[in-house]
Amino acid sequence: MHAPLPTTDAKITAHEFCLFFGKIQALRNITLDVRRNSILGIIGPSGSGKTSFLRAINRLNDLHPACHTEGLLQLDQTDIYHPQCDPVALRKRIGMVFALPIPLPLNIYENVVYGPRLGHHCPPRAELDMLVERSLRAAFLWDEVKDRLHTSGLRLSGGQQQRLCLARVLAMQAEVILLDEPCSGLDPISTAKIEEALTTLKAQHTIVLVTNNTKQAARVADETAFFLMGELVEHGPTQKLFTVPDDPRTNDYVTGRFG
Repeated sequence: MHAPLPTTDAKITAHEFCLFFGKIQALRNITLDVRRNSILGIIGPSGSGKTSFLRAINRLNDLHPACHTEGLLQLDQTDIYHPQCDPVALRKRIGMVFALPIPLPLNIYENVVYGPRLGHHCPPRAELDMLVERSLRAAFLWDEVKDRLHTSGLRLSGGQQQRLCLARVLAMQAEVILLDEPCSGLDPISTAKIEEALTTLKAQHTIVLVTNNTKQAARVADETAFFLMGELVEHGPTQKLFTVPDDPRTNDYVTGRFG
């Protein structure tokens, strides 16, 4: 059994967490902590359970009718899978950015304020204006779009669309940001801007980044977890995991011997 790291300030805690889709077990006894105001990188080959774990954190796997879990997964020491936990309220606290940018078919401004406007109390226009600027600045997009906020979000480049999706999450004031291969289809310049944004955002947010790019994890993650065939092989400080890993399978993966 993988021993948890001695983390005293965990935002997310998994203990012996298992995930099933019908009779298929996607995750086996995952035990780890995600420190608040840090970036956890999750690496591993395709099919290793990275995305399944990410989607478990904000219960997107619930959309699968045969999904069920065992063990414990907590946010701020509260069981995410407790019957009294409201998934909708949970997802307001835990936002997600997917591999493929999916801007709404609205202008840039309306993309950012769409979520906040769904609440019972819609903020006044002046407050929404400030929210849009703050969110776009945090996503490193404001300077590129400030003069065309009423242009369709669909007309932005791929990298800009991805940062717009990140701004949408930030506008909801999410405490945790989950990212599933957010740079997989982006050019190096757009990737660098996303990475710069994440490095800045961790001061106010807890970030979990799934990536197939081990170099990206090495650049931005404070800690890294290596998943393989639904199991957590190793979890620790990024520099240690990439230079002197404890498990030979980790070493084989980060040195490119498989994956």
